[in-house]
Amino acid sequence: MKGFTLTEIIIVIGIITVLSLMAIVYSHTGERQITLFQEQMKVLNALSRAKSLSINTFNQPDVPCGFGVHFDESDNSFRIFKEQASKQDCSNMDLKYTDALENFDVSDPNKEKFILSKSVDFVGVMAFEDIIFYPPEPTVIISPGFQDEAIIGLKIIGSTQPPVIIKVNKLGMITTQ
Repeated sequence: MKGFTLTEIIIVIGIITVLSLMAIVYSHTGERQITLFQEQMKVLNALSRAKSLSINTFNQPDVPCGFGVHFDESDNSFRIFKEQASKQDCSNMDLKYTDALENFDVSDPNKEKFILSKSVDFVGVMAFEDIIFYPPEPTVIISPGFQDEAIIGLKIIGSTQPPVIIKVNKLGMITTQ
């Protein structure tokens, strides 16, 4: 009689099971990394958009003094905002996100608010809340405290892998690691 013995069948099923489990674990880890990089791109996009808006609207009448990104660690969110001042020369701007009047789109205040995925968190306590691009160069104001550099870290919750880092310096250069 030709065929496989019971031992051979059990070994083959065991090998298939182990390989399937490895593929599932690898797939889950890859999925989490993709989520992390998607969130990183959201932050980069918001920073680049604020910088671009600041440069593109310079010297136009009735525009804000600058554009920025406000980070709120309490609810893992960030938003694009326009830095407003009551004086035309922007001499009395407060250099921070203050209220809903500075929302980028006042008609829909949640349009420019982004919330990180539930599996991603800001890493550590950030020493800043706002990154403001002030034209024409643009000059970057990192508040509070007028720091030289803002470091934004994003990490998968519960992961042992290193966080992805986004840096913005006071000259407006945005880099990732």
